[in-house]
Amino acid sequence: MNVKRLSLVTGALALWAGAGIAGPSGVIQFHGSIVEPSCHAAAPSGSTLELKGCPQALRGSQLAVQPVRTVTALGTAQVNVKLVADRSDGRYYDQRYVLVDTLGKPIQSGAYVVTLTAP
Repeated sequence: MNVKRLSLVTGALALWAGAGIAGPSGVIQFHGSIVEPSCHAAAPSGSTLELKGCPQALRGSQLAVQPVRTVTALGTAQVNVKLVADRSDGRYYDQRYVLVDTLGKPIQSGAYVVTLTAP
């Protein structure tokens, strides 16, 4: 009879220990969003714009350029963005752009606001 009791107590202890290890069951809820860091922007020279370390999710982004309106610079010349270098490195990419006029020549003067619109 002691063998049966020992077996019963050992079985009960095993079940109790197993239930403690398994942890509670339930529903996992996630609130918020996963945000990946954006690009690092730099302007190493007058008409050059560099975007470094951009996540691949931003590929295909649209760039828009608007001149800053001042009293001395009221011209209406259109400015475009020309891609001159594109390098991909796994999950990230680097791009270099040049601000050009309607003839495709680099802009030599002026102040501009460049807007990057991600998909």
